[in-house]
Amino acid sequence: MRIDIGNSMDPVSSPGLTPELMDSLDSKIRHIHDLIAPKINNRDFGYAALNPLNPEELKNFQDFMDQFSNFSNVLTIGIGGSALGSATLSRTLGLPGHMVLDNIDPSHISTTLSAIDFKNTLVNIVSLSGRTIETISNFFLVRDFMKKQNIDWESNTLVTTSSSGPLYELSKKHNLPLLPFPENIPGRFSVLSPVGLAPFAILGGSIEELIKGARSGFNSLSGSLYDSPAYAFGAVTTELSNMGISANSVMPYSENLETFTEWFAQLWSESLGKNSLGQIPTRAMGATDQHSQLQLYRAGKRNLMVTFIDILDHQTSLSIPSIESSDFNYLSNIRIDSLLKKELQTTEASLADVGCPSVRIELEKISPFHIGELLHGCMASCILSAELQEINGFDQPAVEWGKRALNGMLTGDQGIESQATQSKNQYWIGE
Repeated sequence: MRIDIGNSMDPVSSPGLTPELMDSLDSKIRHIHDLIAPKINNRDFGYAALNPLNPEELKNFQDFMDQFSNFSNVLTIGIGGSALGSATLSRTLGLPGHMVLDNIDPSHISTTLSAIDFKNTLVNIVSLSGRTIETISNFFLVRDFMKKQNIDWESNTLVTTSSSGPLYELSKKHNLPLLPFPENIPGRFSVLSPVGLAPFAILGGSIEELIKGARSGFNSLSGSLYDSPAYAFGAVTTELSNMGISANSVMPYSENLETFTEWFAQLWSESLGKNSLGQIPTRAMGATDQHSQLQLYRAGKRNLMVTFIDILDHQTSLSIPSIESSDFNYLSNIRIDSLLKKELQTTEASLADVGCPSVRIELEKISPFHIGELLHGCMASCILSAELQEINGFDQPAVEWGKRALNGMLTGDQGIESQATQSKNQYWIGE
């Protein structure tokens, strides 16, 4: 993985970073790295996400997962980081058979359940606290559905949770296999832990290559932004945010990375949205959104940057055939991946022409190794950004407020319920 920050530098970008500012940032990063490197190595809370599984841990995990080798499908029940990480791995790397319930939309739940062959499906319920209302609600719906189909739900269920809480107690009561949720890693950082890896392993993904890529990212954290793509991305996005660039549109030129953009949006939002700080992560897809969002990027309010993700080798030889029409003969025999590359280059140039900052992350190809490297790099960038802004990148107090209020409304806890009730203002228009 490497990153091109040229189009976020002054005078191409407005605002933009100067060489002097980059040197100043590099000095700060060296100091920060010296402080957090021991925390990463010791696997302190949050920082543990950047220290990939070692060979012994990897073998123990794989040995545990061997008991589920007879399943050809996985249904993950979770929300946020408890589901997005594993969904990113399976969808990015093209592993079929992974379904996800991460919302409580009744029509979606009904459609999903009716399409599943539960005889061949492992139900993987994931919740760090074991109390997540949406996850628990979906699990009991699924369990009831399985019972009505005379499926032995206990033999088809894996619980991923912490060492205490109601879901842990449920797993003990029914003797369900229990995969420990690492309590030193917040959910949104858990993609490269057993939490994110479990469905990937069941469906036949190469865990070894994925972790090898993450280890490559770990080894690249040198302490200088000039040597570390992850630190460079974290530094540039943070400084542009300080200059008023309040949104970051992540725009991969690969359909495989669509779910990755959702994972990135949670990582960036929940980690960095503190103390009136934080960039709003938006999601786009190249080349599709050149025809739907580029107008805003180029000519709208100058508060946005674009993060392009380029894949060097799409591992296909698909080409446009010879075309008889003189109107389109310039397209004859052009490789589609070459056309896609030109789409990215022209979009990049279009933004540079008006001073809109952008960066380009480059991956050699979509493979477990390179995706492991990308995911690790994004987490390292996020942690560095939090350190530069002197905020806690590992908590989510705003999210917890909503959880408490919902729990209060459902349980009748007037002290908590009143918070939500008093905060609601109604101004209806229409019938």
